[in-house]
Amino acid sequence: MMRWIKRIVIAKVLLLVLIVAGVFTLLLTPAGVKLAVWGAQKALPELTIEKSRGALLNGFALEGVTFTMDGFSFSGRSLSLDINSKCLSGPALCVESLTGDGIEVVIGETEPSPESSPSEPLTDIKTPIPLFLNGVALSDISLDILGTKVHWNSLVTAAQMQGNTVTLKPTEWKGIRVALAPSEDASAEPEVQSSSDVPVELPAVTIPLNVVVEGFALKDAELLLPQKQVIHEFYVKGRAGGHDITLDALRLDAEQGKVSLDGRIALKDNYPLNIDASANIRMAPLQGHMFTLDANGDLRALALKANLKGGLQAALSGKLDVLDPNLPFNLLLTSKKLQWPIDSKAEYTLTSTVINASGSLKKYSASLKTKASGEAIPDMALVTKLTGDLGKVMLGDITLNTLGGRIEGWASVDWSKQIKWQTGLEFNDIQPGLEWPEAEGNLSGALKNSGELTAGGGWLVRLPQLDIKGVIRDQALDLSGQLDASDVKGEGDLLLETKGLSLRHGPNAVKVSGRVDNTLALTLDLNLPKLSASVPQAGGSVQGQVNLSGTLDKPSATLKLTGNTLRWEELVSIRDVSIRGSVMPLPTISGGLIIDVNGVKADGVDISNLAIHASGDEADQTISLKLDGKPVGTALFVRGRLEREKGWTGTLYNSSLKTPVGPWKLANDIPVKVDFNTGVVDIGAFCWTQNQSRICLDNPVTVADSGEAQLSVNHFSLDLLQAFLPVTTSVSGALDASAKVAWTPNALPEVKASVSLGKGEVAEQLDELFVIGWDGLNLDATLGNNALSAELKLALTDNGTVSLNTVMGNLSSKKRTLKSTVGIDRVDLGLLAPLFGEGSLLAGVLDGEVMLDGDLDKPTANGTIALSGLRLQSLSAPIEVQTGNVTARLKGTHGRIDGDIKTPDGDLVLTGEADWQDLNAWLASLNVKGQRLKVVVPPMVALAVSPDMTLNASPDSVNVKGHVDVPWGRIVVEKLPPSAVQVSSDVVLLNDELQPLSEDEASPITVNANIAVNIGDDVRLEAFGLKTYLTGRLDVASNRKGPTVNGEIKLEKGTYRSFGQDLTIKKGQILFNGPPEQPYLQVEAIRNPDAIEGGVEAGIRVTGPADTPEVQVFSDPAMPQANALSYLTRGRDIDSESDGNAMTSMLIGLGLSQSGKLVGEIGEAFGVQDLSVDTSGAGNNEKVEVSGYILPGLQVKYGVGIFTSLPEFTVRYRLLSDLYVEAVSGADNAVDLLYQFSIK
Repeated sequence: MMRWIKRIVIAKVLLLVLIVAGVFTLLLTPAGVKLAVWGAQKALPELTIEKSRGALLNGFALEGVTFTMDGFSFSGRSLSLDINSKCLSGPALCVESLTGDGIEVVIGETEPSPESSPSEPLTDIKTPIPLFLNGVALSDISLDILGTKVHWNSLVTAAQMQGNTVTLKPTEWKGIRVALAPSEDASAEPEVQSSSDVPVELPAVTIPLNVVVEGFALKDAELLLPQKQVIHEFYVKGRAGGHDITLDALRLDAEQGKVSLDGRIALKDNYPLNIDASANIRMAPLQGHMFTLDANGDLRALALKANLKGGLQAALSGKLDVLDPNLPFNLLLTSKKLQWPIDSKAEYTLTSTVINASGSLKKYSASLKTKASGEAIPDMALVTKLTGDLGKVMLGDITLNTLGGRIEGWASVDWSKQIKWQTGLEFNDIQPGLEWPEAEGNLSGALKNSGELTAGGGWLVRLPQLDIKGVIRDQALDLSGQLDASDVKGEGDLLLETKGLSLRHGPNAVKVSGRVDNTLALTLDLNLPKLSASVPQAGGSVQGQVNLSGTLDKPSATLKLTGNTLRWEELVSIRDVSIRGSVMPLPTISGGLIIDVNGVKADGVDISNLAIHASGDEADQTISLKLDGKPVGTALFVRGRLEREKGWTGTLYNSSLKTPVGPWKLANDIPVKVDFNTGVVDIGAFCWTQNQSRICLDNPVTVADSGEAQLSVNHFSLDLLQAFLPVTTSVSGALDASAKVAWTPNALPEVKASVSLGKGEVAEQLDELFVIGWDGLNLDATLGNNALSAELKLALTDNGTVSLNTVMGNLSSKKRTLKSTVGIDRVDLGLLAPLFGEGSLLAGVLDGEVMLDGDLDKPTANGTIALSGLRLQSLSAPIEVQTGNVTARLKGTHGRIDGDIKTPDGDLVLTGEADWQDLNAWLASLNVKGQRLKVVVPPMVALAVSPDMTLNASPDSVNVKGHVDVPWGRIVVEKLPPSAVQVSSDVVLLNDELQPLSEDEASPITVNANIAVNIGDDVRLEAFGLKTYLTGRLDVASNRKGPTVNGEIKLEKGTYRSFGQDLTIKKGQILFNGPPEQPYLQVEAIRNPDAIEGGVEAGIRVTGPADTPEVQVFSDPAMPQANALSYLTRGRDIDSESDGNAMTSMLIGLGLSQSGKLVGEIGEAFGVQDLSVDTSGAGNNEKVEVSGYILPGLQVKYGVGIFTSLPEFTVRYRLLSDLYVEAVSGADNAVDLLYQFSIK
């Protein structure tokens, strides 16, 4: 027996060991997991697990898990669980890791579970052992719960529960997408709950757990609700337990804005709370605003404070009882600024706004004070009181202060049954001129209005009183009358009735009276004898009447208006206008209208008569337009047919045009069709003709989103352009052209065009007839395939040719391309010779070929342009060219010019370069160098110059530097040329728009110059009695402020005729230091020492600015001015032996020297050129002499002795340039042959 007992004990021990070993094997070895997986799949055939690894208590992982049953499916790419077995001895359950990836869960409709009986609410939940959940990571998770789909990228969290405290560790949930299930019946109306006045009683709520959230962050969430909502981040931290919920931090960052909140609430005793919230608003139109809210108290007495800052500024404070269905409230709203629109420039603004409201939804009252301003309204201040309930609202004691006056009244709206409204307003001393100066005056009056929306779906409006009187622009104004309008059933049965509605302003009056019902009897009377009294910009008078009669089914309107001496400002004026006619719009449109307008004048337009006549009905109507005026006239006739649902079909026939290029007639009728449904217009082929000239649309065209047209011009005589040319210019030739155009939406049109110009010429009558003739001009151009190509060839008569071949590509893109060739073949410049004046010679041949390539905005150029055999002889040209060659070579974005010009006296060499690599910053330079070039500017200037100057140019400036040597010159000035007369400083230059020309407009490019002018010792000047040689140096500079000259010119070996004497220049200087028109003079001129007694030196001294010089008579030794003047004019002193003859001679010479300019102008007035009065001779033979040219080359002189009575008459005639014949009659008679020459 003991043996069996021993065996049984051993067996039990072995069995226990085996069980413990088996349990440890199952829990701690992979075999246990595989056994558990095998058993689970056997117990649940719907479960499939593809792979497993690990141990149950040391961590295991499953892959390829799927489970499917009715209304539920689960699949997971991988699942893992790691339990810390050491915690079990705690006892505690510790999950070190719980991960899942690629999980999809679908929960569909299931059989409803039987309703369970309500249970008592839980007030306390505890766990018997601590639970720790760490390392939770769920990624790529998708849920479909009854059609609501949720997916997230990752969720990382941890949690623990000890006793009744649950703690959520810092959690991050990223990449969430939520799409709500489609609504079964979106149009279903919510169930209306019956209203009750009993306040809501809130139950006390106990939270059975202590919940602590250390931090929960949701990032990158997208919610389709069904509108898309994006949440960048949501964060919450807080705790809850018992009756209390505390939010330490709540943040929401979404597309609409950024919100932060903290606070607490107790779920008992009407739920007392304390909440602070703020929001940065991003959604339109409140973007950029900040909103703050502070809520305190329980829900029966909730105190609110709210503020809005930004473009709008407002503050709200008060108390609410949100548990009372009638919502008792006491609120105060204040605002410094409100505006509309909110998110752009304010058009309307409210300031100093105060709204004080109290009561409940059953009965409330409020007061409003505010000030309003805006672009379209005057400044105003509004004060009113408001009372109302859920069915009506009443505005009483309305006071609106504006425009220096006051508007008072009341208004009410009642919507308890049907919407009804009433209004009554009184105006006092309203002065519209304070806002609109053109409406200066004062208005007072009253109006009443009432209306309602009827039960039948119609409306009714009454205006029983309208009475406004006052004065506008010194004219009495009276607006008065009454008006009733209604459509009771809303079926279009309009009833409109007025016993009289009139507006009078000064002498002008408009009145409406009558009734619109089943029968129509409405009259509009216009009596406007003085439009300017009401509209200052207008003028003239208008009288007329419009009558509406018939029935609503067959209405008829008649119109008769006349106007006289109408005008609008200075833009247009009309002598008289008459409009008369009648129209029946129903059942079909029919009637007639006649418009006659006479004497229309506007800028560039003068219409003597305009007549428009229209008559007929929808089936057949005719319209004629006749216009007689300048610059155009026309006679157009149209007949057609209207089909309201389809369109209009008609014909333009028997029409003509009168244009500045002559009259044109329509060669054929033009069919026109308009489709109202598609908006397409069809136009038939036509031609306008004038003699042999024709302008045609060759084929019918359909004007729609896409289509094509063919146009042509045949034998258009260029003589027709003569009206636009000066009388000295004529043109001849004939032009032919054709074009084919096609267009489609969202694309460039396609065009193929050609222009041909037959043999012709342009002539300008100058001193000689200037003619440019051509044998032919041909231009072919094509626009298509996103490219424009053109080929031009011009053959000049008895001359060379010019050609152009170009292609521009990629037209629709920003980077357009260019490939072009320009050719010039033996163009003789001799045709330009008439531009240089009569008898001029110009010769030279221009050849060249240039190829342009690359981007249109940055092209390259390669080729050569050469001018060879240049010759020029002309009186208007400053130099004579014996032969010359100029060549320009272009390579890429660089160019070079070289020129060699030979003159009879020297050579002129040109060298230059250009760079256009950046078209906005191109550069060019040119150097001009020559030796002793003879420059002649007839009839005054002949110079020998040796220039060496360099010109550098850019888009905004031109820089010139170098020097010019003048070794020889002859300058003879008999009178100032017109160019020497300076424009007065008070002259204002105007541009093409007759606006003052600013300095920037007058000189858009800055000219900077720095040129040294060296004057040699053989430059002679003869001008106004001055004969001298000039020497010196001038530095000429220029910038945006203007030109300046610095330097000195000396007068050498010179004489100056003054006081009737030829004075010798002893010292002469012209000093420049600033503007060229303001030199400083230092000149001393003395009488010839050989013609003065006693070794005395006498003369004049000129000093000071050239425009106001100071002239002094001086002598050496010094003596009184009378004595010095005697020495200057007579060569001897005044003494006792002097007689009156000497003084007489002196005074006459002095007087004549001061009057030469006046005498010359008198001579020109009588046709005598160079008329002068001067003295000649000496001593007792001195005489006064008058001379002048009565014919070209024929000079007449007449002299009378000062101290003798013998006259002398002289006639001199120029035979050749320096050969004269002269006849003298006086004391002695003689005929002489004179030859004039000079020795250099």
